[in-house]
Amino acid sequence: MATGTLLSHLPFSPHIRPLHAATYLLGVSLFSISFLVFLNSSVSFVVTDLLHIAPPIGNIVGTLGFADELVAIVAAPVWGVLSDGPLGTRGVAVTGFMIIAASLVVFVNVPSVYPGLLLARMFFSVGAAAVATMVSAILPEMTASPLPPPSSSSSSPPAALPRGRIATPPPSELPTPVPPDVEAAAAAAAATTARRHPTGKLAGLVGLFTGLGALLALGAFLPLPTHFEGGPGGREEAVRRAFYSVALVALAVGVWCLLGLPAPVQQTVQEEEQVSLGFRAKQWLWTKVWGGDPAVLEPPVGGGGGGGGGGLVSLKAAVRAGLYDSRIALSYLGGFVARSTSVGISLFIPLFVNHYFIVSGKCPPDSQDDPKHGCRKAYLLAAALTGMSQLSALLCAPLFGYWSDHPPFGSHRNTPLILSGVLGVAGFGGFAMARVAEMSPGVVACVVLMGVAQIGGIVGSLGVMGRGIVEEEEIEEMGEEEYVGIAVTGTRRRRRRRDVKGGIAGVYSLCGGAGILALTKLGGWGFDAVSVGWPFWMLASFEGMLVVGAVAEAVWGRK
Repeated sequence: MATGTLLSHLPFSPHIRPLHAATYLLGVSLFSISFLVFLNSSVSFVVTDLLHIAPPIGNIVGTLGFADELVAIVAAPVWGVLSDGPLGTRGVAVTGFMIIAASLVVFVNVPSVYPGLLLARMFFSVGAAAVATMVSAILPEMTASPLPPPSSSSSSPPAALPRGRIATPPPSELPTPVPPDVEAAAAAAAATTARRHPTGKLAGLVGLFTGLGALLALGAFLPLPTHFEGGPGGREEAVRRAFYSVALVALAVGVWCLLGLPAPVQQTVQEEEQVSLGFRAKQWLWTKVWGGDPAVLEPPVGGGGGGGGGGLVSLKAAVRAGLYDSRIALSYLGGFVARSTSVGISLFIPLFVNHYFIVSGKCPPDSQDDPKHGCRKAYLLAAALTGMSQLSALLCAPLFGYWSDHPPFGSHRNTPLILSGVLGVAGFGGFAMARVAEMSPGVVACVVLMGVAQIGGIVGSLGVMGRGIVEEEEIEEMGEEEYVGIAVTGTRRRRRRRDVKGGIAGVYSLCGGAGILALTKLGGWGFDAVSVGWPFWMLASFEGMLVVGAVAEAVWGRK
């Protein structure tokens, strides 16, 4: 009962079970970014410590990130479409974590950058894309109200018409002018609907736990080589043991998601019990070991897993939603900026620190001595700077989530995105002008602003996307049904949008991958060829694009 009482105070739909909510926040959201942050923060040390490659290595790191996103930009929509089908969001999440675990083991056992490290990074990208896409795809499931069963009138197919004929509705079904008082009532109903679907608050919680996951990676995963340095094998073996330990964590999270996330909606509990031992194991663990209520394992009504979409239909609907709904389009732009910002912080700050320590002679790349007196400082400073950035993001996540659902300036819901973009321009632009890797007040202020901008983009874009999926208003698009004059109810339209949530999440991740593609390749090239501040100038320009897009949507977008 205590768990249910706590859940009632959180921004989840009433039909969501405590086990499912806990797994989504503490499993999927918490660890969705932690493994990516760990790998991005460690890749430069793998190149210098394991493969003994001397700087400059910015182009190598950028190429690895570029290949990662080339894979992710294709894999993310595919995973989203698969989650709309029989595999469901649970199957995609479990598969993603298993791939991450295997790829981390491979990553430190290849003899060269090309093709070994490149292929290992691409393998990791497949799993990371699955997990990142499911963070977005599961969010609407957790806030949306159960859909009513379709009525016979809406489910019956239309009568066939001769080719070339267009069906015309009877006069009683023709649209009539809407009185002003009805329009006002509809606007009030839309506002009430927004409060019933607190996507912004849940997006804030997701941002909070992803921030915790990033801090976990920086505070627990990244310093692991320094804890293993006393064993045999020196610095190389310490790095390998660190990767093996993180791989075990990824494997454990995958098993947790298998037991804790809801099954696809097409598969009832009875069917799962008949065809799989997974449900029996989950039931035994929950009731016998944890002493839980068996009713908790019942799948939520209208809940998550696999919808009725899937295939190219889901992907086409997701693209069309971005063309006809300015909120979805803005969320895609926010995904472009937010994901590139997250990766940029975890990738280029450690690269900047590592580069500074090597070129200044404090950490020679070919030294095999005790890393406590040189490279340890580089590890710890990189972890400290990125950790402060993620800590600021962690602290601001609930604020941005609340702000998204309760805009301070009337109905201007894009204000959080605008503010985060402005802070991002200041933070990334300021860090781009830094020349020394040190714990100075100016550097600290910049990384704090970078973290706030990162979480503002993530929470704001996820909140906008979630509202575009679950809010109870019609989708303004000229579909085939409208073309032939067949009336389609609002419920059926919402069901169509909700059934392709995986496709929308996939396109969202695809846009984020496009941003990372540009950042990693051009940023890595500019780091070596132009200046070490080049990647941060790129991120500042991305944040400026977000400000322009959010202002444009607020002025000219749908109200």
